[in-house]
Amino acid sequence: MMSIFKWLLRIVGGLLGVAGAALVTLLLVIWVADPTVLRNMLFGQLPTDPAGVEKSQPQEAVPGVIAAALPMAAAEDIAPEGLAAAEAYATATESVALLVWHRGALRYEKYWPGFGPETRTNSNSMHKTVLALLVGAALADGHIDSADTPASTWLTEWQNDARREITVRDLLRMASGLEIPVFGTWKSAKILFGSDLAAGVLGLQKAEPHGSRFQYSNASSQLLTILLERATGQRYAAYLSERLWKPLGAVDAALWMDREGGLPRGFCCIFATGRDWLRVGRLLLERGRVGDRQVIPAEWIDEMLNPSPHNPNFGMHIWLGSPPQTERLYNDYTIKAFHSEPFAASDVVYIDGFGGQRVYVVPSLELIIVRTGKSQTDWDDPRLPNALIRAIRQTPLANEVKP
Repeated sequence: MMSIFKWLLRIVGGLLGVAGAALVTLLLVIWVADPTVLRNMLFGQLPTDPAGVEKSQPQEAVPGVIAAALPMAAAEDIAPEGLAAAEAYATATESVALLVWHRGALRYEKYWPGFGPETRTNSNSMHKTVLALLVGAALADGHIDSADTPASTWLTEWQNDARREITVRDLLRMASGLEIPVFGTWKSAKILFGSDLAAGVLGLQKAEPHGSRFQYSNASSQLLTILLERATGQRYAAYLSERLWKPLGAVDAALWMDREGGLPRGFCCIFATGRDWLRVGRLLLERGRVGDRQVIPAEWIDEMLNPSPHNPNFGMHIWLGSPPQTERLYNDYTIKAFHSEPFAASDVVYIDGFGGQRVYVVPSLELIIVRTGKSQTDWDDPRLPNALIRAIRQTPLANEVKP
C-alpha cells in the first residue's frame, strides 16, 4: 500500500512539475513579446478593486475645473421604500457610490465606507459613451465631415485593402465587420494590457461585410480614439479636457495609457468620480446642453440614441432599454448581460461599464442614476432603475413596459 502511495505521489509531482514548467515558459514568452502585458496582468488593477486606479499605469491627466456645487434637495418625490431597495442592491453588490438625480437636483448620494465624493474609480466601458460624445464634438468642429465618411480617411493603413469602406458610423454602431479579438487570446491581451494599442487594433482584418452585423468590440472604440487624435491633430486627453470635460464642470480625471506618450485606452478606463459621471448623464438628459451652452449638438445626441438597424438595443456606443429583453448579447464570444425583467420605462438609456458600472438616464422622469463599485459578473441591469422608477410614481405611466 505504501509503495502505491509513493508511486502516486511521484506521478502527481511529475505532473505538477510539467505544469509549472509550462507556466514559466508561457510567462517568459509573454514577457519577451510585451512585458507590459505581463506587468498589467500580474500587478494591475483588479475588477474587485474599483478604486485602486493607481495600479493602472501609466496615466495621462484630463484637466478639469473646480467643480461648482450641484443642486441638492430632499427626495420628496421618491418613495422611501424605492430608495431603500436601490440602496440594498447597491450594498449587496459592494458599491462605491450611488447617486440619484431627479427633476433638477441631486436627491440621494451615498458612498460606502472608505469612499467619498472625491473617490475616482475605473469606469470600464463607460468611457465608450464619452468617446461617442467627443466624436460629436469633432463633427461640430469640422474635424470630421460626416459619420458616414470612411474611417480610412484618417486610418490610412486601411486605404489599400477591404477595410477602406468601413465608416465612422460602422465603428460607432459596433458593426465594422472586423475580426473580434477573443478574450483569452494574445490578440485580445495585446489590446487590453499591451504597450502598443495602435498596432493591436490597426492590424485586425475584415471578417464580414461592414455594416452587416452587430459585434461589440473594444477594438472599434480604440480605432475611434486613434481616428480622433489624427482628425483633430490633438492628443485625446487635451481634446477631451477642453471640448467636453471642462464644459461639463467636471474635476480632474485620468486616462490609462498603453505607454508614456502613447495612446489612452478609449474602450475603457476614464478614472473619474461618481459626481462627474452624473454630469455626463445630465448632458444626455439635456440633449447636449450645460446651462446656457450647447456643448454637444442636440442632433448628435439624438443620433447616438437612435437604435441601430443591427441591434435595436444599441445606438452609438450607448445602450437602449427598449425593446424589452431578459438578456443582452455583446458578441459571439462574450457572456450575455442579465436582465431579470424589462425596464419599467420605455425610454431608459444607459452607459454600460463591465460588471455594473452604470449611468441610467430616464428622460420622461428627469431621472439619472449613477452606480460605481466592484464589478459583478451577474449584475442585474433593471434592479436599480426599476426600484426607483416605480418609487417615483405609484400609478403606471403610459410608457411603462409590461413584462
